[in-house]
Amino acid sequence: MNKRLKITLIAVLSVLVAATAVGVTYAYLQNTQQQPNTFKVKEDKVSVTETFTEPTTMQIQNEFEKKVAVQNTGTSDQFVRVYLDFSDSRIRDKSKLVSSTGEEYSWNEFLTHLPDNWAYVSESDNQTLGGYFYYTKILKPNEKTPNLIEKVKTDFTEDGTENIDNINDFDIVVYTESVQTTEIDQNGTQYTDAKWQTAWQNFLSLSQ
Repeated sequence: MNKRLKITLIAVLSVLVAATAVGVTYAYLQNTQQQPNTFKVKEDKVSVTETFTEPTTMQIQNEFEKKVAVQNTGTSDQFVRVYLDFSDSRIRDKSKLVSSTGEEYSWNEFLTHLPDNWAYVSESDNQTLGGYFYYTKILKPNEKTPNLIEKVKTDFTEDGTENIDNINDFDIVVYTESVQTTEIDQNGTQYTDAKWQTAWQNFLSLSQ
């Protein structure tokens, strides 16, 4: 008997489909339609783009392609950030994220081994900005960030035992937000790449 996993890319809302047969729940892999996430007025729009290879069935050990990036679909320069996490922290702890160099990292290791120009801010370091992956360069119209992740590996082995009953359904939640690169003041000062954190801090402080 095989169980199947649900991996959902969430731009705004996800729609999950499940069917039950013979007492076993099969959660089918699907991607919701990607919708531009408008975080500010004017033409600040971004969308999550991905390459996702659906595994036929979930086994005790799995590897599947999941390339996650963000594209500027608006008409103005923007800073972007991404929320990415597993819906179940227990499965996150059983998983590895694969970088563009092919290196495999646990969740905590990944947070300190991000691709170039990506940065993670933890909630313990900054309550306003915390919990997001930030692209630290200005993203121009039609530009796309480098992939944040390339692949995901899961291993449901527990205490050295390969028991199919240990396989559990989960989501990988992904969404993105953007903020303009023009400082909110009477002069309309342009932020530089080095001021990405200031741009987010100022905007989020004003929006509270």
